[in-house]
Amino acid sequence: MPPSPLVPALDNNRVSFDAILKSPATLNANIAQLTANRLIMPALFGTSTNKVEGGGLVYSVLVHGSNFSMRDVEQRSPGAEYIVNDGEFDFDLAKPQDWGSKIQVLDEEVQRNDTITLKNKLIQQANTIVRKIDQVAIAALDAALSKHSIAPVPGHKWHELVTAGPNDQLTPNANRPTADFARANLISQAQDLGGGTLNVLLLHPEMHMALKIGYGEGLAAALESAGITEVKSSMLIPVDTAYLVEQGKAGVVAFERPLTTETIDDRHHRATWIQSYAVPAFAVTNPSAAVKITGINATS
Repeated sequence: MPPSPLVPALDNNRVSFDAILKSPATLNANIAQLTANRLIMPALFGTSTNKVEGGGLVYSVLVHGSNFSMRDVEQRSPGAEYIVNDGEFDFDLAKPQDWGSKIQVLDEEVQRNDTITLKNKLIQQANTIVRKIDQVAIAALDAALSKHSIAPVPGHKWHELVTAGPNDQLTPNANRPTADFARANLISQAQDLGGGTLNVLLLHPEMHMALKIGYGEGLAAALESAGITEVKSSMLIPVDTAYLVEQGKAGVVAFERPLTTETIDDRHHRATWIQSYAVPAFAVTNPSAAVKITGINATS
């Protein structure tokens, strides 16, 4: 297995920091890998290959009421034309937002072969980028759900779930988290947009723990019965809230500038700055591909 680029190679017990600091592409690849492992944004948004130009991304929104053409299809008789059928859409504008930060690597850290500090600074940089990108993605989704009046599902108290013990103490099926998942799917399907199953559950780590405790060994089967193939937890999601989404179908993220890392030599302070930034625009094109479940924490 090749050595990780995050752990600089040693040459006669000397660390090759210079080579790493002179390779922004290597730094960017590793920061990108660290962010990819933690981001929840891809569960909500697919990535557009189109670059954002002209200051924004204009997009149409598919919601209930615009899910069918204005006229039905008609049977064509020989020699006749098919009817002209144009639908109406809501249009919106996603504006790119420039997010980034930089970290300082001191010459003294290079000279002292302080590989741990460099690695921790890169992890810190990646964590900060993940937090901001996910914050902006969730905010964009919440704004779209509110704008298009897609109401959340009032959930049950997941901490109170009991699935083992005397029958008279078991939580009724209608009051279990799986009932919340079923209602969320019903809301999505009632929009009649031709979407698939809401298959990714996004939630706070505490509520993930509540599911594990409540369902025990039966959690995998419970999730499978609801069509959920992936569970992702994040501290950015409020503890009394969960999102059930169709993987990457709520919209698209396009970039004016993708994740970019630059190194800036600073001789005034005998240091090098590692600067990372991204300029995304989030377009929620299909808000019905995500349903919010609220009130699931016992203390809320």
